[in-house]
Amino acid sequence: MSTTSVAAGPDDVPIARTVAAGDPSLLRAWHTVSRMFAGTRATRELAELATTVQAPVHTGRRIAVASVHGGAGKSTVAALLASVFAVRRPDAVLAADADPYEGSLTWRLGAPSRPTLDRLAPELLAARGGDLRTFGSLLPRTGTGLWLLPGGAADANLCTEVTRALSRLFAIAVTDCRSTLESPGTAPAAADAHAVVLCAAATPDGVRATYRTLRRIVDTGYASWLSRVVVVLSAGSRDGRAALRAGAARELIEQTGVPVVTLPYDRHLAGGALITPSRIAERTLVEATRAAGLALACAKRM
Repeated sequence: MSTTSVAAGPDDVPIARTVAAGDPSLLRAWHTVSRMFAGTRATRELAELATTVQAPVHTGRRIAVASVHGGAGKSTVAALLASVFAVRRPDAVLAADADPYEGSLTWRLGAPSRPTLDRLAPELLAARGGDLRTFGSLLPRTGTGLWLLPGGAADANLCTEVTRALSRLFAIAVTDCRSTLESPGTAPAAADAHAVVLCAAATPDGVRATYRTLRRIVDTGYASWLSRVVVVLSAGSRDGRAALRAGAARELIEQTGVPVVTLPYDRHLAGGALITPSRIAERTLVEATRAAGLALACAKRM
């Protein structure tokens, strides 16, 4: 009598090592000592930027995170923005993964990707008239209190339908879109969102592709749509960052009227493993908070 064994998946096997903190040990120690007295410049800047993230909203605001090509750090940026909102705001924040094949967002935030959105959606939609306690057994949460909506939906519109239905319960919903900005799979989330964070690799090629996309939107008569867009250049490698003239890149993109934020290279995020908020570099947190504040400002205008 034979038995069928089930192969272990990536959620069952510890495939990731502990990733180094974004700041070196000595720098982290210096930051700790500095905060005990006057605080570092980054600490003071972070406190000022936090007020933009804490701005009150009267209805749920939906922020879509997309890119113009692969390798732009889209899921990392979505995880960062959602985490910033969750830590800084007293109300509920949702991070939604629109990937049809169970993307990396929920896994990198520390939650298993099972069950999939296809399985969860009927229960979530049926319970949308309740309060947050209704969803305690349906949706996982991170240690920072961030609610997570897993991916895994064949229907490109399903994630958008669910996040819209839950908007009255969540002050902010950050959606990690399923593909690039101009692909059919991303269109529903981008069209429904109050703000769009457009991610690009902080490389010459990434900036060029992003500028050409924004310019095409302007040239086809949709320049007004850019009023709800924020560009985030993500330095995923030291080499790409070194090859880019950051000032010139910013000026090029800002010609379209879109604000630009550059996330510095952070070895903790670059590892592609579980994101631990306390191990993210201080400068990264400053810029992520800046991007979150700009995105919320755009969303509140819509």
